[in-house]
Amino acid sequence: MSDKTFHTSVVTPERIVLETPTTFAVVPADDGLLGILTHRASITTKLSTGTLKLETPDGVHQFIVHGGYAQMKDNALTVLTEEAIPEATITPEFLQAEQAKAEAMPDDDMTHSGVRQQALTRVEAMRKLINQRQ
Repeated sequence: MSDKTFHTSVVTPERIVLETPTTFAVVPADDGLLGILTHRASITTKLSTGTLKLETPDGVHQFIVHGGYAQMKDNALTVLTEEAIPEATITPEFLQAEQAKAEAMPDDDMTHSGVRQQALTRVEAMRKLINQRQ
């Protein structure tokens, strides 16, 4: 690994989604977007729903992430998230199906309402990513 990159791992409960050298990352932290460069001071942050952007020597990788934590330590970024949906997976048809599922969720009490709102926030993050591509 070069002096201008750091190692990044994106992990969900099901699998390791990506391991790659990275030159720059943008993490959707709970309190705003967090930019990360090589040799950054250690930090651990809670993730919000949004776009994880990784600039690598091979190109840019983007994912919609939902929940979890990110830690930068010893020049390595680890993203532990409930889900990481690759940008290429998010087509207009996929977005429409996800929106229909979210809107069909009940919202008749606080628990259901919160889950439905999270699903709608996830759909909005996907919509923003699609709009950036156009």
